[in-house]
Amino acid sequence: MDAQPQKETVMDIFLLGLKTWLAEMKWLTRAQLGKFEISRLEKELDREYGILGRIAEAPRGRKEEKELCLKQIAFLKEEIATLRDELAGDREERMKNVRNS
Repeated sequence: MDAQPQKETVMDIFLLGLKTWLAEMKWLTRAQLGKFEISRLEKELDREYGILGRIAEAPRGRKEEKELCLKQIAFLKEEIATLRDELAGDREERMKNVRNS
């Protein structure tokens, strides 16, 4: 016996569209929050560069401050890169879940 392909009803298509729309709205919200967090971290990074510049103007006795500032800059750069990677991978994962539902 031949297996007949399952026919999609209008309701099935509507539900798939609704699931897709909901997934996109969730992703959009998360993406906006992620972008906000990235911009906040970038502002903090700019501030740290400013502090580092002021430390460089008068370097005497400020080695510890400079090291701390450089560690903070490295941390912020890493955090920004991580958030960007998460945002890129999140949408792919959501679309896989919608297609498999």
